[in-house]
Amino acid sequence: MTKKYSVITEVRLLTLAIMIIGSNSFLLSPVLTNVAHSLDTEPVTVARAISAFGGATAVSAFLFAFSPIAGRLDTRSVLSLGGVVMALALVGCALSPNWWVLALCQGLIGLMVGVMLPTIYTAATASAPAGQSAARLGKVIRGWGIALVLGVPFSAFVSDLAGWRAAYWILAGCAALTVPGFLRLPRRVAAGNGPSGMIPLTVLRLPGVMPILAICGVYMIGFYGLYPYLGDHLHHAFGASASEAGLVVLAYGAGFGLASFVMAAVERSGLQRAFPLTLAGLAVIYCGVGPLTDTMATALPVAFVWGIINHIGVNLIILSLSRHGEDTRATLMGLHTTITYASIFAGPLMMGALYEANGFTAAALLSALLLATGAVLAFRFKAYWQPDQQPVKGTYADRIDER
Repeated sequence: MTKKYSVITEVRLLTLAIMIIGSNSFLLSPVLTNVAHSLDTEPVTVARAISAFGGATAVSAFLFAFSPIAGRLDTRSVLSLGGVVMALALVGCALSPNWWVLALCQGLIGLMVGVMLPTIYTAATASAPAGQSAARLGKVIRGWGIALVLGVPFSAFVSDLAGWRAAYWILAGCAALTVPGFLRLPRRVAAGNGPSGMIPLTVLRLPGVMPILAICGVYMIGFYGLYPYLGDHLHHAFGASASEAGLVVLAYGAGFGLASFVMAAVERSGLQRAFPLTLAGLAVIYCGVGPLTDTMATALPVAFVWGIINHIGVNLIILSLSRHGEDTRATLMGLHTTITYASIFAGPLMMGALYEANGFTAAALLSALLLATGAVLAFRFKAYWQPDQQPVKGTYADRIDER
């Protein structure tokens, strides 16, 4: 097996892992109404399963990021174990008799995802040649788009034909089929936390880390607080079935996936310019996403544009964190995952009451306010976004001392 073939195979498997995780992460939104009827409860109650998944992932990622073993677990072991656990927990989702069993199984998946995601992101960026980290990361993150274009719409279609449980059975089978591929990955250990256990306690002092983590927080709450209720909103707005809601998710996923092809150009334009503009663009989209999703004719194009801009934003956040150096990359990726999935936990709970009382547009306007705050932070701290061609020199200790 040549080195080139090994790299291509690894990128494909990392993308596949993201696709499985993404399919599970986004599956409940288009079928939320169906699941609620099946389990004899309300959509907002079923959304607690999404919060359970996010909360468990956040806890797992936080413990992983601040653990001395964060950078010593090899990719093969983490993803192989994660694939097995995910497959079993997805079977549990398919068999769930009520919402809290569904939430428990989603929580179990979250515990594994909290370790898998930072491992995937770290492996993707650590192996990329100089100047190509955005392109390599874009290929891996494309797995989210594939999940949205293929996994979630297909699951919604299956739900209409055979019930939502069938969708989880299929997803469980897909997770099981990935394990043999994961077992063939090289035992390469991702870049770790360095020689000292003090790094997890001091990495937050690195210039630019706190602002980017704050931006990550408002960004993720803005999206994950709103997205779970998109399917239910479409159902109430124009009677959309699970399959029709899946088509809107497909449009979003198509935009998300196609945006990976422009990431090299975005990176060349410079993060200092692209980052604030991307966040401001998302704030504008959130201002209009409520009324523009009241019909299928307008929901499809707005979802497509939403996916494009969201992919660029997610990529820029991860890229900004990964550029602080190899010795802190694993910890920062763990913190990114922690914040992201803490947002999946808090977002649906926080916006659920607003959605129930005032509707989807009100929740979307709150998301717009959060993204506008992120845009201001990105512009205020733009001097910290390091260009890839000029990597930060020295160890983490050197960089803290220089500050």
